[in-house]
Amino acid sequence: MRFFLLFFLVALSVKVVARQCGCQDNFRHMIDKMKQNYAGFNDKVTDQNRRQYEQFTDSLLKQTRGADVPACLQLMSAWMDFFRDGHVSVALNEDSANHAFIRSVYHNTERVTLNQAQFRSYLDSSKQQLDPLEGIWEDESGLYLIGITHEKGKHADRLTGFVLRADSLFWMPGQIKMKLDGKAGKYRLTAYYNRMHILSIPEFNIVRDGVFSIAGYGNWYKQYPGRGKKIIAPEASGGAYHPTFKILDDNTCLIAIPNAQLTYKGEIDSLLTRYDAAIKQRKHLIIDVRDNGGGSVLCFEKLLPLIYTGPMITKGYSVLATEDNIKGYYAMYDFPNISDSMKSVFKKEAEVLWAHRGGMYNLWPGDTTRFDTIFPYPKRVSILINGACASSTELFLIKARQSSKVTMYGTATLGVVDYADAATFKLPCGIYKVRFSTSRTNRLPDEKIDNIGIQPNVKIPAQVPDWVEYVRSL
Repeated sequence: MRFFLLFFLVALSVKVVARQCGCQDNFRHMIDKMKQNYAGFNDKVTDQNRRQYEQFTDSLLKQTRGADVPACLQLMSAWMDFFRDGHVSVALNEDSANHAFIRSVYHNTERVTLNQAQFRSYLDSSKQQLDPLEGIWEDESGLYLIGITHEKGKHADRLTGFVLRADSLFWMPGQIKMKLDGKAGKYRLTAYYNRMHILSIPEFNIVRDGVFSIAGYGNWYKQYPGRGKKIIAPEASGGAYHPTFKILDDNTCLIAIPNAQLTYKGEIDSLLTRYDAAIKQRKHLIIDVRDNGGGSVLCFEKLLPLIYTGPMITKGYSVLATEDNIKGYYAMYDFPNISDSMKSVFKKEAEVLWAHRGGMYNLWPGDTTRFDTIFPYPKRVSILINGACASSTELFLIKARQSSKVTMYGTATLGVVDYADAATFKLPCGIYKVRFSTSRTNRLPDEKIDNIGIQPNVKIPAQVPDWVEYVRSL
């Protein structure tokens, strides 16, 4: 009896949420939120493109009538794409109260009826006929484990990537994650679904045997049959996003910082304190920030004295001081793993913004970072960057590139730093949430980085498998 009552209540809650979440009302609310609070709105909607923007918005609004949740997300996401800002997005609110509803939204998506054991059996029995891409793959975050297999019959050149393991909320086993055309090393991605099941067709590349990349989503590594090696120079120490340190030889040491969320600031600072002497006794320091999508510039502050050779100039940021922005972002100063003094700084910033509410306020004027000492070692600092470096990581790179010790290696960064300090707000029914930048760099309009990226001093050739060894050998 309890089971049937629980099932009834869950089903009822899903129906109630669905009734309250009319797409058109939420779409209009999203537009209003962005107009009032997005720091880049007036830069992106200009006299030159206003008519285009209005026609585009009106056409999407017409399509929202009666749109279900997946379709609504697709329309909202298409509207957000107009602004070409990596801090601007729309998603489903994944509070626990919405879990049943989210699962129901994606319950009827396209699927493959193979579990992991069945797929392994197929791979084992078909070893001689397998395409190089067929097998079990894991993404670099470790969240998704997928199977990739060729379709049979007349569509034998088509491949399907289906979920074997995921978060069990947005993605369940069997659901199709990607589709490709091709065989024997020549492939073209024809469909990719992100966490919200929104369709896109990003660039697909084979990095090396057992490794492929999807632009904007990182690398995937083959787990079976065979194994695509995930080359991480430092020894693993507790997960993909934790900072790590390693002494490579008598002349070289390496720190890898794959994530700059404030959660990891304590670990980063601890590593730099523990190995301070080792760093200052070696000629070469490699800083690996590949795939670091940002978080807080505070995570990088203890690196600056080590790489410093002269004044580091920053232009600062201005904040759109609306009530929503102050409440939604700048008043949230109770962050973990930071000192009481920094919490006090955040609190004072919120108080200043309240006092200047109503327009753009130059909260962080341009300044110059100076230190009393230029350390003789490290003499050479190599920073590894790639297309997944973004946001506060790029802010660190803007300072770091002003040091004569620093050379950046790799590929251009993502370019998501002209508008920053993203706040997230729920739309009326509580199912959708929008995210947008609340601050604007004072570098604009003279120096743009968004959608361009920070360029490396030395581009690493695509065929190089181990970037750390490549840089160390130079």
